[in-house]
Parts: sequence; C-alpha cells; structure tokens
Amino acid sequence: MSIVGARSAVSVAVLIVVVAVVAGCGGGGSSSSSSSSSSSTTTEASGGAGGSQPASFEGEAPSTSWPSVGDDIGGTRYSTASQITPENIGELKPAYLAMLEAPGSQGSGSENNPVEVEGVIYASSSSENPVLGAYDATTGKELWQTSAKEVGIKHSLPNIGTRGVAVGDGEVYVEEPGGVLAAFDQKTGKPTWKSLVNTQHVYQYSQPTPVYWDGLVYIGQSGSDIIGGLRGFIKAFDAKTGKLVWTFHTLPKPNTPGAETWNSPSELKDGGGGVWTNPVIDPKLGLAYFPTGNPWPDIGGRGPGDEKYLDGVVALDLKTGKLRWFYQTTHHDEWDYDCAQPPVLWTQEIEGKNVNGLSIGCKNGYVYELDRETGKPVTPVKEEPLSNAKSDPQAKAYDEKMGWKKQNGEPLTEPIPVDAGEVTPHCASKNLLPPEAPDGKGFEYACAYMYFGKDHYTAGWNGASLDWQPSSYDPQLGYTYYCSNVGIHAAKLKGFNTEQSDNSKVFPQLYDNGDSAIEPRGGWLTALDLEDNSMVWQKKFPTGTECASGSSTTAGGLLFMSDSTGKFRAFDTKSGKEVWSYSRKGLELHAPPIVYQVGDTEYVSVVGTLEGKAVLLGFALGATEPSQLAAPKKATGPANGQLVFESSCGTCHTLAAAGTKGTVGPNLDELAPDEATVEHQVINGGGKMPAFKGQLSPAEIKAVSKFVAQSAGESTGNQEK
Repeated sequence: MSIVGARSAVSVAVLIVVVAVVAGCGGGGSSSSSSSSSSSTTTEASGGAGGSQPASFEGEAPSTSWPSVGDDIGGTRYSTASQITPENIGELKPAYLAMLEAPGSQGSGSENNPVEVEGVIYASSSSENPVLGAYDATTGKELWQTSAKEVGIKHSLPNIGTRGVAVGDGEVYVEEPGGVLAAFDQKTGKPTWKSLVNTQHVYQYSQPTPVYWDGLVYIGQSGSDIIGGLRGFIKAFDAKTGKLVWTFHTLPKPNTPGAETWNSPSELKDGGGGVWTNPVIDPKLGLAYFPTGNPWPDIGGRGPGDEKYLDGVVALDLKTGKLRWFYQTTHHDEWDYDCAQPPVLWTQEIEGKNVNGLSIGCKNGYVYELDRETGKPVTPVKEEPLSNAKSDPQAKAYDEKMGWKKQNGEPLTEPIPVDAGEVTPHCASKNLLPPEAPDGKGFEYACAYMYFGKDHYTAGWNGASLDWQPSSYDPQLGYTYYCSNVGIHAAKLKGFNTEQSDNSKVFPQLYDNGDSAIEPRGGWLTALDLEDNSMVWQKKFPTGTECASGSSTTAGGLLFMSDSTGKFRAFDTKSGKEVWSYSRKGLELHAPPIVYQVGDTEYVSVVGTLEGKAVLLGFALGATEPSQLAAPKKATGPANGQLVFESSCGTCHTLAAAGTKGTVGPNLDELAPDEATVEHQVINGGGKMPAFKGQLSPAEIKAVSKFVAQSAGESTGNQEK
C-alpha cells in the first residue's frame, strides 16, 4: 500500500467492505493453499489446466502489436515498431480520440492500460459503472461497449479503477468491481463467464490486471494490506470456463511452509500480501512472477520474523501454482515498502555470462536484478543494519524491543543493492521539509528503514517512490527505465497497540500532519544499465510534477511516459534528452502508454481523462488532429469559476453545484473547504493532485476557489452558514 497513494486514494470517500454478489459465478471448485518455502517445489495446489494449448496471440516476445498489459508477457513494455524516431517525432500528432464511456456518463481513464490485437484496441474506464470496449486501432471507432451493470455486476461504492485487461482464446478478461473476474467475447463484447476472485468478501479498492497465457488467466488480489482480515492470494482460472484451477496464498496459512517465519499463528490471521498489479511470465521455464505486498498492520504491533511471502517476488509454476522460489526485498516490513509494480524480464550479458534476468523496483526505493530461474541476485546485494534517527538512539532500542528484530534475537537487517544506480534518494533532506515539525520541535532525519520514536517526528523515505507505475526495458541498449517520485514522510509513533478503525485512515499507529507531512513530490525518470545496475542517465522533474504513468520504449529509440500535470512526453532512450511533448487543457493522464503498428503506420496510444470523460487518445506521424480535441470554449468576461471547475477539476472531484461526480479526489460537498484552502491546494497540489500553478491563470484560480468555497455542501447542508 502506498503511503501517498493510499492516503489520497483511500481518503477519497469513506471506504467500507465491498462485497460483490455475483449470480452464477464460475470458479465453484475449492481452493487449495499452495504456500511453500523459498526452495520447495513439493507444495500441493489444486487442479490443473488439462492439455497444453497454444497461446492465441503473439505475446511471448516483443512485437509491433501490444497483446498483453506489458506488451509481451515478459512485461518489457518494448515495441519493435521503429517508424517514429527522435529525428521525426516532431511530426507526431493526435490521430484519433475514442470515448470510453457512454454518452451522458462521467468517468475517468485512471490507470488503465489498453491492449492492441490485430488492429483492435481493448480498453476499460474507471467509474461507478466501468465500461469495457473494443475500438478500431487506426481511427478509434467504437466496435462494441459493455458495462459492469449490463452484465449484472453491481457494487455500492465509486470504483477506484482497473489497471487493464487481458486477451486470449477469443475472449477479453477484466476484473470488475468487488473482485469479479469476467470474460467477454472478443468480437461481440457479450459476456461469457464471471468468477468471484475475492471470495473472502473483504474490502478491496484496486482491481489488478489479469494476464492470459496458454489457456489460463492469472490474477492476484489487492487490499489485504490496507485493513486486516484478507489473506493475500494469487489465482489461476481456466480461460474457457472461468473455473478456478489453483490458488497460492502469499500470506501462508498456519502450519504451512512459510508460516514459521511469522511470530505467532494469530498474526497469520491479520492479513497482508496484497498483489496490486499484473504478473509476468516465462513460458520456457514455466513460471509466473508476481510482486507481493506488505503485512497488516503496516506499522508495528507484530513480533519478530521475516514474514514470508510478503514484500518481494514469488515465482510460481504456471500449471500448478507450486512455489519455485521467493526473493524478499524487505524483511519484516514496518514501512509500507511492498513491491507494487510488475517485474520486467530480460536477457543480457552480465560479467561475461548471458543471464536470463528479472528486475523489480519496490517502494523501499531500490531496484533488484535477479536470476529468474533461481531468484538469486545477479548484481551484488548486501544485508545491512537499519538506519536510525540520528539524535534519538533510544528509538532503535524501543522499536527492537517491540519486535523489530530477527527471530533469533539478532538486529534486523535489510537487503541493499551494492553500488547500484540511485533511482530515488534514500535519506531525508532538510531542504525538503520546513524547519519545525507539526509539534513545534525539529525533525529527526533518517534514511530508508527508519525507526519511529514517540518523542519526535522522524523524517525518512516516504515508501511511495517506486509505486505501481510499470518500468520498461530496451534490449538494444540493455537499459531498464524507472519512474519514481521523490518526497519525504515525517511521523512519530502513537503506540503499536493503536487499532485501525475504518478504511479511510491509514497508519493509525502514527501521528502525522496529514498530506502536508509529505512534502510535494517531484518525479525522477532513470535509466539503469543491466550489466551492473548503475545509472546511465536521469531526468528530474520540478517539484509538483510527478511520474504519473510508468513508461514504454520502442525500437525507434524512444521512451514515452506521462506526468501528473497531464503532459505526454517522449525521451531519447540512449541519452535521456526530451524530444517531444503534448498537452491540452482539461487532459489528465495517469495511465501507461502503448505503442503498436497497423499496416505501415506506427501509433502511440494512451488512456486519459478529458474534461470529465474517459478517453483513448492515439498519435501518429503527420496525423490530422481530431475535431473533439479543439480547444474548449472559454467564458467571456471575468473568469468563470464553474467552467474552470468543470474543465479542470470535475474529473477528480464530486461537487453537486457543478454536476460532477469525480471519484479520484475528495468529495468537496462533504469536505466543504474554505476559499483559502482551495486556492492553496489548486496552486500547490498535494497527494495525487497536480499543482495548477502555470496551467490556470491567477484569475482562474481565484474564480474556481471562490466557486468551490461558496457552493460546496449546499445540496447536502454541510456548509456552515
């Protein structure tokens, strides 16, 4: 769970347990636990997929299509299309705009990653009634659309959003609200089957992206590391029938392999091990690699132990779900340092040997390069003792007394890559925080894996630096690329026995200062050389401009990504030089781009939100801009606050006076902020909200701040008179 992402996303609304009631669910078979130790290959798992069937798309290696969430099933996010280059990218123009929601509805593009197969794009939206559709990949013309409600999937809360779809065996697969995996006919959009993934009926807010391969659909489940009670798991379903084939529990059940690394059986009931994103697959080794989440509670209250199989990567047998290996990037996580982005598979020469490797970036701010057959590091990693607040040595002793140590009583250590490129800073800096903490005292400065004390605010690494945004790979250069966001989290300890009372609050064990305890963040885009995990180049964006989307690379020597201001950017993969950008007022981008070729034309496509509507925006060289992208009409005379709000804010926020129902940011009718608060937030941003300084004029900022302050809560009676 992300310190920044969870705080802003979970505080969007009062989040309660989402229980999806699904009529006629498939997957009725019983689920057998397949948790096992890091070296075991003998753990039982239920079922099997039957005879091996060939995959129904060319997804095993990079190509000019984009048939899986990561382009190929190895998650390289690398397109072999080469028409667009740094030399001609100046001619890249919008080519089409597809509306991903039905007319009259309102939704968000959110973090959705579309796929492209045989000239057709399949994409989904995020809203109270998310829509799945198929679109012509050259024109954006709608071929079919269907919504969750149309197929009988209902839920009681606004949807935070899916992150993508899978295609295979003539079907399109997507996880719908409430934890329901559904299949739709690829040509018609008609529903084929649906199976309840979240059978524990416990709160979740993110639908991970499924991945198809060889007759099975693989998917994990998130939310178990936000509030207790959900045992993290990974499942495989039969792609034709929706029947459950096997289950692997990332949080092992008592008395099963892995449970011995936990302090007590009672801790194995608390929850944890959420899987927030998609796996990647090596069909030759027969393995699926899933990143795993942190324990619950996030901070304190647990006895000593490494706590498998959390905070790392599990390699599972594709057909049986048996564990082949496990690599942990954070032992006994007390910082929300889970692995939330998909791994990247690659083949490169390292120290004279040809290595089939895997890279994973986690929220501790480090990147690990592993042998994907054994799980062992291929570039050096060393176990190091934890950092500590420099002027409070008693914090270390207090925290170790409360369980922050190994089960044999030795001090806790963490695996730190040696001489690796720095994709984030790992220590707090005084220039990123005010001189005084919220309690009027000075901050204590620490590095990653800091200790929180009761008598001071410790400023350390924020735990959201390498979040869900997927990384990419360039096999021509041997580089991997990471989008991170740099900021500082400052907090002090209330006590480890503090209970989490509802889903809208995170880290109840800590005192902090709300969003302002996390300094406004700036994005870093970094290229690492796989040969030694060293930095090749790095682009640092201004404070308030974050890496919003992750990246995609091409054989033409380009990397595409979006930032939190809504700007779509391209960089030279070798030098890091920015060579192109596109922005439009009212356009928000939080999704990773895809690159594909149809006929003789290469396209770059990205899901976004345009003036409160979920859209699919495509680009090509020399294209004619679609008429829908004409600049929005501006109000005449003084700046009109309502028009500014509708075009720039309504996508993310609910405000009855403006008729908007955005679900990404706080409900302003419930919040009822004053004018000064709105103006400060619009200018500076915070959490997931970008800064609008420079995007809106001072007059527009004043107008929208006044409009929100005067109208928020009017329809609900929340506003003070």
